[in-house]
Amino acid sequence: MKKRKFNFSGVVAIVLAILVLVVLVPINVIFNYYDKYYDMTPSSMYTLSDTTVNLVNENSDKDVIIYTTFHVKELRDYSSYLPLYHTLTQLEEYDNIEIIEVIPDEDPTIINELDPNDNLSITTGDIIVSCDDLIKKVDASAIFPYDDNDISTYAGEELLAGAIQIVTSGSLPKIYFLTGHGEKSIDDEYSEYAEYLKTTNNYEAVELNLSEVDAVPEDTAIIFIAGPQTDLTDDETEKLREYAADGGAMAFFLAPVEDEIIFDNIEDLLEDYEIEMYYNVLEETNPNNLICELTSLDIYNGEDQSDSANSQNPRVFQIEYTAADSDSFTEDLTSGVLEMVSEGDVGGISNTRSFGSTGDDSMYIEKSPIIQTLLNTDSTGLSSGYSAVSVACGGDERTAEYAESLSGQILYPAYYSYNKQTGSKILAFGTTDILDASSMPQSTWLTQMLSLSSLIWLFDSNYDMNIGNKGISLDYMSFASAEEATSTLRIFTIVPICVAAVGLLVWLKRRHS
Repeated sequence: MKKRKFNFSGVVAIVLAILVLVVLVPINVIFNYYDKYYDMTPSSMYTLSDTTVNLVNENSDKDVIIYTTFHVKELRDYSSYLPLYHTLTQLEEYDNIEIIEVIPDEDPTIINELDPNDNLSITTGDIIVSCDDLIKKVDASAIFPYDDNDISTYAGEELLAGAIQIVTSGSLPKIYFLTGHGEKSIDDEYSEYAEYLKTTNNYEAVELNLSEVDAVPEDTAIIFIAGPQTDLTDDETEKLREYAADGGAMAFFLAPVEDEIIFDNIEDLLEDYEIEMYYNVLEETNPNNLICELTSLDIYNGEDQSDSANSQNPRVFQIEYTAADSDSFTEDLTSGVLEMVSEGDVGGISNTRSFGSTGDDSMYIEKSPIIQTLLNTDSTGLSSGYSAVSVACGGDERTAEYAESLSGQILYPAYYSYNKQTGSKILAFGTTDILDASSMPQSTWLTQMLSLSSLIWLFDSNYDMNIGNKGISLDYMSFASAEEATSTLRIFTIVPICVAAVGLLVWLKRRHS
């Protein structure tokens, strides 16, 4: 009788499998219990970058508080939120960083202390970074953006590092309000708007008399020309042109001026961006388009808010925000306010002049209105022309005649323009009411919001840390047609089956050897 050989390969395989389970399972349990992990993602999604580590270490003498409007540990229960969980927990390991959980519904007092005027509109999911008296909000919607392939990425570390950089720097990008031409003051009439700039957009508002300096300061983020009652000097205009040539940003708030003054230099600056300023004030002739003229202070003092009592001023009226059209311009400044209009809010404006195009069409200049007047619609829904009229205001006989001729057509109270050659950008609003809390009708708050949100387009106050968005690298194959894809899938399915079948046959043949 032939002696049969015993095959130990099966036993060895079983033993190895048991050893693997005995070793790996406990290790996994221990790592999970102590919240330890090994980051194997190509983009190091679960690990702080050297940039963030260096930033925190460089500011080790500054106490940073990160307020989360959610429970951090609950992020562990959702795989898609794990990158944010690891970023926050690793930051908390540093002595100078403290994480405080503040749930809006549970801790309204702390939320109110952080944002007493509700400028930040803090909601669940947002993160607030604070150091001394500077705070920066990281919006929940920005933490996990989608890429061009509609795949979610992680921007949380970039945003948090940028916020830490801003609040620990001790200074904010500066918006200079020009003075010396009869403008109102940021310490008085414009003080509330200046506070919005700081808390909402992270800008510092500073006044500047351009005639007293040699040039626009190097630390300028944006120049505000807000409600001048007299024209700029030739010297000031030249300084602003030099600033614009280096890519500078300017915001014009040019309310109607009743005095017979021609703003030649301001007109020249606007014409550099192919925008024309009209010497008029707009009045609405359709009662259905009039809105409440009460200011926030009036409402606080208990004034009657009924439309019948407060919708009689023809210079306080509804407007329409111009939607971005990718075929004609690329800068989308109005999508945010248009979304709010779609939800039932009403856009309004008060005491405004209008602007138009100079008719030039340079390949380097991109411009478009962002606010326009409404069609004249009757009670049956039929439209006939435009109901807002242009009333001559200021200027001279020539400008007055032209202003009157604009009535009956669409009018534009606000414009943007972008010089693609120099990178310089401007906004032009025909009113200063949105800057002055004492004269801004509450019903025009959406236009104020547009002015604030558009400043991010002029100059983004967010700090770019060059960390970038992190994502999971995915390998993929492209096919010219569905048939080609089907054939490839068949190959990848049939070949492994054939290999497995051959292996099975070999095993059956040799199993007793």
